[in-house]
Amino acid sequence: MLRCRELLPAPRFGMTVMWRELFGFVGAAVAVINGVLALAVALLPVRRSVLKLRLGVAAAVLGVVVFGGMLVARYAMHVQQERLLLDRRDARDKLEGFIADGRALLAQISDPEKPLPNRDADEWAQRTEIFLRERLGELAVMRFRKDVSELYGESGVPAARLPYWRAVRNRLVNLETMTAELPAPLRPSPTVTPKL
Repeated sequence: MLRCRELLPAPRFGMTVMWRELFGFVGAAVAVINGVLALAVALLPVRRSVLKLRLGVAAAVLGVVVFGGMLVARYAMHVQQERLLLDRRDARDKLEGFIADGRALLAQISDPEKPLPNRDADEWAQRTEIFLRERLGELAVMRFRKDVSELYGESGVPAARLPYWRAVRNRLVNLETMTAELPAPLRPSPTVTPKL
């Protein structure tokens, strides 16, 4: 978030001034100035037509500048929302890829016929931790490593493979929980044309 600490002193009571609030005050001030200009144009006598014309042009230019600024601000907000949407989609897609890889590792660990994928499991955990640290912060990495309750069961896993299976299962359950907590990306609804 962009904060305007350089422009205004820090407000009291722990509140911060955001740039949108600052521009809201500027817009109100410009509207008042434009109203005063219009009032001055209306109150000037007819013999001051040059001054009336200049004040009218100043009010019109001020209105055009404010309208242009409003369009630019709306476009900037739209671009920012699109970036956030793309980032959210990318993060969810990556997390879902890590979940699919973790499920494949769980299946390989629980199968006694296949070799134990300890190196693959360690690489999966490292890749996932790096992504979580970069995108969601250190707290997400701590949640990823956290143990889970025994409610998820351990049926059919050989005793020699159980520690690796539990480690991958715990991380996978935590990753699925974190993915579910992320808000689903809002996909723009396509315009539907009725068929006749």
